[in-house]
Amino acid sequence: MQLACLHVNKVSPLKIFPYILPLLAIICLFGCGEEPSSQKENIVDNQPSDVPVDIPAVESIKLSPPNVIVEELDQSQEFYKEQHTTSFSYVRRKNWTSYTAGKNGLLTKILLFGKANLLESPHYGLSMGGFVRAKTPDSGPKLGEWNISREEIVSQLSSQGLQPRQAGWITIQMLGDIPQVKGVQYFLVCDYITEGKAWFGEFAFAEANPYTAGSHWLNPNHDLVMRTYVGKTDELLKDMQIGSYDIIGKNTQSEDSLPAPISQDLKKSFQEPTQIQKNNSSNNDNSPVNPQENTTKEANTTDKKSMFDRLFKNKK
Repeated sequence: MQLACLHVNKVSPLKIFPYILPLLAIICLFGCGEEPSSQKENIVDNQPSDVPVDIPAVESIKLSPPNVIVEELDQSQEFYKEQHTTSFSYVRRKNWTSYTAGKNGLLTKILLFGKANLLESPHYGLSMGGFVRAKTPDSGPKLGEWNISREEIVSQLSSQGLQPRQAGWITIQMLGDIPQVKGVQYFLVCDYITEGKAWFGEFAFAEANPYTAGSHWLNPNHDLVMRTYVGKTDELLKDMQIGSYDIIGKNTQSEDSLPAPISQDLKKSFQEPTQIQKNNSSNNDNSPVNPQENTTKEANTTDKKSMFDRLFKNKK
């Protein structure tokens, strides 16, 4: 309307020009429909033109237990110190136990002897997990995975007729292929503990280095009560020229029937009286002989020796 009036009155174009410029700017701003440059930069940053928008999320590979035909006991350490337990941390130098493989194959499981840690505690988490390393706990390839929770420990102990705070065999199942080479030392390494806690588990151990082929982080002369199992795949059995028919019916011992570990204090109690008795008998060779007394002593000695041999026949 204003433009029409201006035209009728023959207003000079120079006087119209200041009004036209703002109008053209408004038309360009709203008519183009483009976004401000700052918004364009954000879109470019978030959605690069050379990468599809609908990229599927990468999922971690879930490992499964090794597929073996036969499984055998390899290493074992079955002495313990009474009223003594130890735990795992995820902190370097406090997160491992070691053993030396005696058979070739794949590590299938490791058994520890212990109990469930306290449920409500500022120190203990509800689960832990990690991996296995060869030769050193701090470097080298990570082999497989493993994890164990307090809930699993309670369930395993319950299947053995035990309460959570009673000690029993605890099975840690290995996930993925963890090769075992005879003569190589391996480390079971704890990598994490849940709930932001520092420790997990209460596991029995022995002093005085009863298992020289390995140790526990707590002390070079301490060894966890443990059992390691090695399995062989069908391919490995073929390489060894062993057919499946040769191992049919060959099963590992059930964990429900595993022998209980032996107290180191009990071991001493068997050894010391036997030694004292030998010293007394050598000092009294010339003393009068009482047949009935000798018969009683001989019977007691025989009982102790037979029990000692039964308990420690594999430890000689």
